[in-house]
Amino acid sequence: MTSHEDQAQHGQRAQSEVTPGNAAPTQDAVAANAVPRKPWYRRIRWWGWILIAIAAVLVVFAGTVGTQALLVKHHEEAAIAVVKDAVKKHRLNDLDGVVSDMQKQTRAAKNITNGPLWSFTEKLPGIKGSMRVVRMMTDVVDDMAQDTVPKFADVAQTIDAKSIYKDGSINAEPIVQALPELDTAAQSLQRYTEEFDRIPTPRIGIVANALNSSRGMLDRANYYMQAAVDEYIPNLPTWLGYEGKQTYAILAMTPGEMRASGGLIGAVGTVTITDGKIEIGDFEANTKFAGDNITARNLSEDENRLYREEGPMNLNYDVRDIANSPDTVRVADYFRAIWNQTEIGKDTELNGVVLADPLMVQSLVKVLGDVTLPNGTVLTGTNTADFLINTAYKDYPAEETDAMFGTVAKACVQRLMGDLDAGKMAKLASEMLTLAHNRHLAVYSFDPTMQQIFWDFGLTPTFPLDEAKPEIGIYITENNPSKMGWYIKRSTKITQLDCLEDGPAKYHVEYTIRNTMTDEESKTLPHYITGIRSEFPDSHGTSFEKIVFMPPAGGTMSDFEVTGNGADPVADSLNYRLIYTTITQVQPESEVTYSFDVTVSPDAKRKLGVDETPTASEKPDVTYVKQCPVQ
Repeated sequence: MTSHEDQAQHGQRAQSEVTPGNAAPTQDAVAANAVPRKPWYRRIRWWGWILIAIAAVLVVFAGTVGTQALLVKHHEEAAIAVVKDAVKKHRLNDLDGVVSDMQKQTRAAKNITNGPLWSFTEKLPGIKGSMRVVRMMTDVVDDMAQDTVPKFADVAQTIDAKSIYKDGSINAEPIVQALPELDTAAQSLQRYTEEFDRIPTPRIGIVANALNSSRGMLDRANYYMQAAVDEYIPNLPTWLGYEGKQTYAILAMTPGEMRASGGLIGAVGTVTITDGKIEIGDFEANTKFAGDNITARNLSEDENRLYREEGPMNLNYDVRDIANSPDTVRVADYFRAIWNQTEIGKDTELNGVVLADPLMVQSLVKVLGDVTLPNGTVLTGTNTADFLINTAYKDYPAEETDAMFGTVAKACVQRLMGDLDAGKMAKLASEMLTLAHNRHLAVYSFDPTMQQIFWDFGLTPTFPLDEAKPEIGIYITENNPSKMGWYIKRSTKITQLDCLEDGPAKYHVEYTIRNTMTDEESKTLPHYITGIRSEFPDSHGTSFEKIVFMPPAGGTMSDFEVTGNGADPVADSLNYRLIYTTITQVQPESEVTYSFDVTVSPDAKRKLGVDETPTASEKPDVTYVKQCPVQ
């Protein structure tokens, strides 16, 4: 019958079951006649069980692969930990054991990625490329562990570390003699670095990041090793004074009287290296070293105009003023011009320049131990900078303060050369890098090969040059002869703008200069601290600052606004760089704020930073109010 007939019959049956003469069946009767419900697992069709089985296999497979990936990561990290642990526990006398332990870890990782399960994953769509990359990485790392590392270990074991430093001298001969074996090891490193660099970048981000990070570290290690073999080690005899005395000038800066790259040069000392022996000479006050009639005569047209001619204070560019450039290379050139005019310079070649301020000396004291001055004052790793920048000018005659810097520095260097402890040297090296970044230390060598080392390690500060690492430059020249720098506190607040817009990042910057000297202090402190400008007899305690604002490399500055007693910045030039210059007068218990916008280069890879004249604090005061993620 048709479907309509079916519906009609069904309707009749339903109607006959429930009529006025027939009571509806009870719930108990319905329950008794109902068919029992099957368990859930019996209700699944055969094809459902197949899907569940497949899913279970996939879960187990994914878990197994994930576990193996974690094991690979664990083994590689363990290989690195072996080396770190050997350094910490002074296990380097057992280099063969250290290398063997490392090789076990790298080989275990390689065995996993060359196993059948891993090979199968290299055929699966979506992940095969990344799995293949991980295998290639572990292969190269293990090859280096089995081939390259033992070569370097053999070189290290042929050099008697105790023979390198003996009786206060550094002996380069053991290192130079090991150069052929070291060259062989370096060639092995070069070969595997090139192989690692040929590994393709995968699609999966976490693997790509691991590859790029490892590639960067390996490339840097290879760069320095090739440079060591080709240039650094062959030049060691020259640099250590075996082929003629090496002389470096130490220029003691004070942030108390600010100059663009540091502070006024208060004293000059020398470090000489002869046949591997390092000696530090006495420090002489600036005017005793070279009178104010001996000046740098190699200023550029911009430098001469901005700081010698325009004022308000006309710098003489004798030895006191030579740190007035944000470029350490220019400072070194200034000083060499002065050095060559002095009696010592006529007979002694200058090989390089070191600029250091009291924060640098404080770091030496912190690492090497307290220093006691002849008068009984104990300088520590926390009070040295305060004493040399401020306290000494309060409590001692001006002619004695410069000598104190030399006393502390000389004591530290002598202590360092008496005990070249590896731990102290590593800690000191870390301190030096931070100090140089913040302009409390700068080093320049007139030897191009050695200078490249200083460039590579960031020990030669200069104005912003890297578009990928954008920085604004803010450089101050104190125009009130004083020691007001201790009381001047500077802070920078950076707010990133337009996070959702395409194109170069934009920032709003607020730069505040605050004079913390009280009105009472300005009237009672020595004039040597508060200022001695005869043409402004009522201005003690006032900071007259000439400021240079420099845009980041490839970027711009715009829309300057000033709050407080300062002039609007105007565009100018400094050695072919666009700058904005201004003058401000910051009186006791007052402040001035410069606000402006900055647009960085499209090639910027980091947030905007600040390179500025160093303060009396270890690090500049920079606050980021809002940051957008860097793409």
